[in-house]
Amino acid sequence: MPLVSIIMPVYNAEQYLASSIDSLLAQTVKDFELLLINDGSKDNSLAICREYEARDSRVRVFDKPNGGVSSARNMGLDVAQGEWLMFVDSDDWLTENTLELCLEHTPEYDVVCFAFRLLFKDNTSCDKPLCETKDLIDYFKHQIQRRVGMRACGALYRRSIIADNKIYFTPGIIYGEDWLWAMRVSLYCTKIKSLTHSYCYLYNLMNLSSCTNTMSVPKVIQQLKVLKIAKGYLAEVGSLGDVSNYRKQFRDTRCRVVLDALRMFSPEEICEHVIEVYDDITFIDRWDVLLADISIRQKRHLFKFLRYCYANGLQRP
Repeated sequence: MPLVSIIMPVYNAEQYLASSIDSLLAQTVKDFELLLINDGSKDNSLAICREYEARDSRVRVFDKPNGGVSSARNMGLDVAQGEWLMFVDSDDWLTENTLELCLEHTPEYDVVCFAFRLLFKDNTSCDKPLCETKDLIDYFKHQIQRRVGMRACGALYRRSIIADNKIYFTPGIIYGEDWLWAMRVSLYCTKIKSLTHSYCYLYNLMNLSSCTNTMSVPKVIQQLKVLKIAKGYLAEVGSLGDVSNYRKQFRDTRCRVVLDALRMFSPEEICEHVIEVYDDITFIDRWDVLLADISIRQKRHLFKFLRYCYANGLQRP
């Protein structure tokens, strides 16, 4: 049995795929399997995967019809054999000592998170350190607010936590699916370690075709659905206390999601989509805006938008 299973969903990734795989095979720790899940690629990605499979016995390739990144990761979870799990996207890279750094903190911890280095088209970069947290409750509060690094990519996970609790990625969530999955995982952990300044994950922002670089109103607003689902998980599992203890964090993040949308799209576009999906999300209300930990200018901006929404068909809370 391999010590670590690295799961990589692959879809039309031929431009960066080989360099991404090379960064994994160059790890200083050699006891791992690399699961390449081809999600119905239409380019040369599957052939590249097969070449690596023929060359290195640690590589296993699985080919499936296109179903999205969540379905590809779920297949990886089903076929993984390692004691520990890690996810890497097919256009990103890891530093060669990533596994070594993480494994130093096992088996004491259930999850070991590491920081990101963002890589831009102009050959510049930006380091994103992780926040220090006191305990699991403090960690989950930061996680709701998107201030910690635990997501699908960017951490090493004890596989038994995921397998025993059947924690899969949610189909239909195309933006924020890794955030939701990671929040659910943290509900079943006993200890999480954050390597706050270990910039192991090299996040490729040079690839303009990636999901995060092709934004839309539905993608941004889908984060409100993610928060609603996460709140349900928190209440169901109950390991980190009552949902009411996290009211501030959910409220602040909902407001920031809407502010993010308003920075990118018109009030008309956002309002139209919110009305369309209103039953599936928890939208902001006047009290959310009034009590949110945001600036006065941002509050005014949100109040103006809420008035527009109410005037154009959004039901009042």
